[in-house]
This record gives sequence, C-alpha cells and structure tokens, in this order.
Amino acid sequence: MFMMMKKVLEYIQRYPLLSIVLGSLLIRLLYLWLQYPLWWDSHVYIGIGKYIYSSGEIGMWESFRPLLHPLILGFFWKIGFNPIFIGKILDVIYSLLIVFLTYKISDKIFNATTAIVSSLILSLTSLFIMFTGLILSDLPAMVFGLLGIFLVIENDGKKWKLWVAGICLSLSLLTRFPQGIWFAALFVILLLHKEEIATKIKKLSVFTLGFIPPIFPYLLFNYGRYGSALEPFRAGSWIVTTATWVYENGVTYYFTDFFLSLPIFLFFFVYLYYFWKEKLWKVKGHLLLVLVCLLTIIYFLYVPRKEPRYLVTILPFLAILVGFTVVKIYRQLQSKATPWIRPKAFVVICMLMVVIPLPIELNFERAPTFEQELLGAIKENNVTGTILTSDPSLMSYVDLKVVTLDGIEFAPIVYERQQENYQLLFVNECDFICAAGDEECVNTRKELLQLFTTENKEIFKKEEKGCMYRMWVPK
Repeated sequence: MFMMMKKVLEYIQRYPLLSIVLGSLLIRLLYLWLQYPLWWDSHVYIGIGKYIYSSGEIGMWESFRPLLHPLILGFFWKIGFNPIFIGKILDVIYSLLIVFLTYKISDKIFNATTAIVSSLILSLTSLFIMFTGLILSDLPAMVFGLLGIFLVIENDGKKWKLWVAGICLSLSLLTRFPQGIWFAALFVILLLHKEEIATKIKKLSVFTLGFIPPIFPYLLFNYGRYGSALEPFRAGSWIVTTATWVYENGVTYYFTDFFLSLPIFLFFFVYLYYFWKEKLWKVKGHLLLVLVCLLTIIYFLYVPRKEPRYLVTILPFLAILVGFTVVKIYRQLQSKATPWIRPKAFVVICMLMVVIPLPIELNFERAPTFEQELLGAIKENNVTGTILTSDPSLMSYVDLKVVTLDGIEFAPIVYERQQENYQLLFVNECDFICAAGDEECVNTRKELLQLFTTENKEIFKKEEKGCMYRMWVPK
C-alpha cells in the first residue's frame, strides 16, 4: 500500500498537469453520478436548439439568448443524441479544457508552481464543479474566452494568433453576452502596450478583424428577424431588470455571497494589495487578469439581478491570482526565521478553505420533473401540437413545440394569445411568484388559476415540496 502511494505521488510530481486533469475528471464523474437536476435555463437552451434544427416545429424561442450554445446542443439532438446526455458529456469536456487552459495561462504569466496551485484551486471550487452537468452557456463561453486570452498572452509576434484570438473572443460573446468584457479588456491591454504606433495599430486591426466576422452574420440575422441588429442585447439588458425582488441586492452582495462563501478567494483582496504596492499593473499579464475580474464584478454589481453564479466565468482568473498570492505568502513564510504561522500549517488552512464549502455548496434541492406523468398525458390525449407550460423542463425530453407562460407578470397575456393553439397545459403554481404584500399579483394568480380550471379539463394534480403541479387539456 505504501509503495503504491509512493508511486502515485511520484507520478503526480512528474506529470502535474495530467494528474490535475485526471483528478478533475474523476471528481466530475462522481458529481454527475449524484444526478442533480437541470436548471430553468438549461432546458431553455435545449429547447432553442430543437427549435433551430426543426425550423420552429419543436422546442421554443427566446430572443435574448445567445445562439452558439443552443446551436451546438441542437446539432447533436438532430443527429440522434439525447440532448441531456450529450450536454453533460460536453460539460465535462469543457470543464477539463478550462482547467487545462487555466494551468497554461498561469504557467505562461507566472510559473509552474503557481499553475499547479491555481488549477487545483479551480478544479476543487464547489461553484465550478456545480456547473458540470447543468448544460449552461457559461462553460463553453469560458473555453472560447480562455483560449483567446492564452493566444494573446502566448503571442510571439505571429499575427495569426491575434486573429484567432479575436475569433475565439467573438465566439465567447456569441455564447454568453457579458463575455464581451473579455474582448474589451484585451483591446485595452493591446492599446496600452508600449510599442511603436504602427505595430500597435496592426495588432489591434488583426485582433478586431478576427472578432468581427463571427458576429456580423448574427447581427444580420437579428436585423432580418427582429428589425434590429441589437435586439437580443436590448432584450437581455431588460430581462435582468425583471423580478428583481426575488434576488438579493446591494454593493456588498458579491463579497458576502461569493467571496465569503468561497473563502479561498478572499486572497484575491490580498493580491490587490500586492498589485498596488508592487506596481504589478506594469506587467501585461497581471493587468489583464485584474482588469477582466474587476470589470466583470463591476458589471454584475450594476446589473439589478444578482446571483453568485454570474461570477463563475472569472473563476479561472481569480484562481490564478489567488494561486500567485498563496505561493507568494508561502515563500515569504519559508524565508522568515520565526514566521507568524508555519508554512505547512498555512497550506493546510488554504486546503480547508477550498474543500469546506464543497458539501454546503453542492447540496441543493432536487425539483421534480414529472417526466413519466407528462409523457403519459401526451400519449393518452394524443398531444401532437403546442404545450403551454410554466416550467420549460419538459422541452428536454419531449419533441413538441413548447410555449412558456413566463411568470405571473406575462402568463395572462401568453395564455390569451395561445387560446386556440395549445393541446396541453402544465403548471407549477410556484412558478407564479408574487412579491411580499403585492395583493394585486396574488389576486391575478388566483383568477388565472381559476380561469385554467374553468376553461380546461384537469387531468393531473399533485403537491411536491410545497408546490402544486397541475395539468389540463382544453375542453
């Protein structure tokens, strides 16, 4: 047993990157084995993918969603794969690529030791693990963005790398709109880099020429479909202002709900001290990572709707800066005759700061889907047309057209528009949330549910975890 452990340790020391990637793979496979449910947005992306490849006959459409992620999921669905299964597999691949690119970027800017620490921190971060298998757009957006940043950092004078970096940053934005921050940060870094004006203009031009081509067809598509090239961006900006009372707010939100819940990342603020004291902004790599982190945090502080998951895309950069800080403090402790804490004890504390949040953050509630009940109702009532629903989860396992009621604010309008179209109505009453003290909303919800019952035949009703789930078919 001892000899086996010794060989494993020797292998890890010899192949640190491969060992971290394999360890990350094992952790994610174990996590997927727990079979946590998908989120609302996950089902919507699958539904949009089906909509695209069925020419609108199946699935659903939301204008404010970027299209690259649904295009990928829909392609695999079109050629016969289960979208949930393939989505989870892709998430594992994306996660491993992110760990790999984080290591390479950290190694390029700093050194191998920092790269090992950074990629280990990232790989074990509960928020990052949680995104494996959720089939959200964040992970593919991170892969494209990190690849673009790596190509810029690695740039050895070859213009094609800047051009490809521009393409990657464009694809990142087309996967998740706030990723435009990464392009802006890189543009600023290239603009501020000290070199001849002519050389700088050439680099910026090549970088921008890579960024524009993927976006241009998307803007043309928007203009043809909506009459405005920027409609999805406008709609996306509006949607984050809706139902804000459901979410927490305030300028300290991300400090309390992100940094304090993932305490290892508190070292980011220690790094900012070094960044200022040691004038690290003069180093291109340092400035780039800090700029992306700060611009992202500032942007999401500005956005009315706040959630810790919004910062998942900067976890690689935070992990790199935290890794740099941890290694720096460790070496400072080693150099002192009487350090304030023993170096090994400091390492143990850092390890605990990484792993303690794991059981807390990865323990979230499983929402019921009633997949079998829905499939049974569809078969029994010969449903071949539109399904009207408050919950988009059924889009992941039903190949029919779906229209969502979009919360109590829009449900009455959507229901009236779809009066002659739907063949099945599925509602989770908990999807119709009202703000505390909003009696008008409460009355609207009561009237709407009564209208559903009056105008339709109820075929299913069940309460689960405090929520009432109901199904109707038109009379």
